[in-house]
Amino acid sequence: MSSLTEKDRPIVQLLLGAGTCPRCIFRFCRVGSQTLYRHPYKDLMKDLKQFLKGNQEKEDTACFDVADPPCKRFKRGYAEEGPDDLNQNGVLSQIPLVNDDNAAVENSAVEVCNVCLGILQEFCEIDFMCEKVNSSDYQFTSFVFSVSLPPQLSVREIPVQVIISLHMLFRKLDLSLAKDDIVQLKEAYKWIIHPQLSEELGVPTDGKSLFEVSVVFAHPETDEECHFLPGKKEIKCYGRTTVLPAVL
Repeated sequence: MSSLTEKDRPIVQLLLGAGTCPRCIFRFCRVGSQTLYRHPYKDLMKDLKQFLKGNQEKEDTACFDVADPPCKRFKRGYAEEGPDDLNQNGVLSQIPLVNDDNAAVENSAVEVCNVCLGILQEFCEIDFMCEKVNSSDYQFTSFVFSVSLPPQLSVREIPVQVIISLHMLFRKLDLSLAKDDIVQLKEAYKWIIHPQLSEELGVPTDGKSLFEVSVVFAHPETDEECHFLPGKKEIKCYGRTTVLPAVL
């Protein structure tokens, strides 16, 4: 996982243990490689597990090298711990290690991300988009792609950024995560969809094209998370510019 560095390990472990999807983890780690987001979900999850596993194996090896005082993690062991166990600092849950990486990925794949609500998981498939466009019988030589996201996604992102900043501060690590530091969800989604959609439709993307492919996401189950927003607008009228001032 060349795009992640040593300073990203606490963030990866924190978010992966909380049920955040790999692509959102990359966003909060400020990974700007567009091609990385296009990798299959299962491959990304497996790579993150290996990234953390390699770090944990190094720590376990260090436990055997220290004779006095004894290492707390060595006493507890690491293979049988559940996800609710605290680490040696009493702060962060450990990601359980398993011998069968494929089985671990299969189990993780069924969990909906607690940040993007699945948009960067199952909704990155373009089959349904191409079917809609091709069945419309429109003639076009290029297209522009737009996506609209529900405001509660911004509401969910802000607390995650705060938690990460506090967690890194507690660990005395120099990392302050501002709201503009992370890769925006809409940008990451476009990075994934743009090349796939262009290839399937057989025409290039063009910001000035008169033919627009628009995707609008909604998540009624979590609309109530925006109840504190100002005014009496309908939930669909709120955008990122409205949500952020209300949250911050």
